[in-house]
Amino acid sequence: MAATAKRDNNINMRIAPEQLDLIKRAADTCGKSLSSFVIEAATYSAQKTLMDQRFMNLDADLFDSVAETISKPAQVHPELATLLKNGSVWATSDR
Repeated sequence: MAATAKRDNNINMRIAPEQLDLIKRAADTCGKSLSSFVIEAATYSAQKTLMDQRFMNLDADLFDSVAETISKPAQVHPELATLLKNGSVWATSDR
C-alpha cells in the first residue's frame, strides 16, 4: 500500500488477551504501531497465500519437458561447489 493512500476502511475483530499481548509485544519490538504491525503481517500472509495458489498453465509438450527435467538426478557443478566451499564473506552471517 502506498504511503499516501487514503485509509478509510476498518477491520473489527475479537481476539484473546494472550494473542493481543503477543502481537503488541512483537509490534513494540519492531518499533511499529499495533496497526502497522498487523497490517504488514496480514499483507505478507495474504501475498504468500495467493502466491502458493498460483496456477501455471503449460501445454502438454512443455509440461512433459519440465517433468522430465525435474525428474533427473541432481548434478554437481564443480565450479559452483568450489565457490560455495571457499568460505567467502558473503556466504556467512557473521557480518
